[in-house]
Amino acid sequence: MTLQERQNLEERILSKRQQIEFEKTNIDLTSEFSEENRENPEVMEEAKNFNDPAGSVIETADLKSLKSAEKELNELLKQLDDLDKS
Repeated sequence: MTLQERQNLEERILSKRQQIEFEKTNIDLTSEFSEENRENPEVMEEAKNFNDPAGSVIETADLKSLKSAEKELNELLKQLDDLDKS
């Protein structure tokens, strides 16, 4: 692998890490500031939704996207590790 190819791989790793960080932040903010989690807990009908776990607020697609990005990052890191070993 040439130096240019190695740099491209390192740039892809950095980009993937930034994407994962962005998605994690987005998920955190979604769960923290969702309307569901700001309902009045004193009202019995709404109490069941107060402080719901993030999974009930966050779209499944967001979680799948994050898991996919993490998997891609692991594959890129493995490629870099294999490169260093050869």
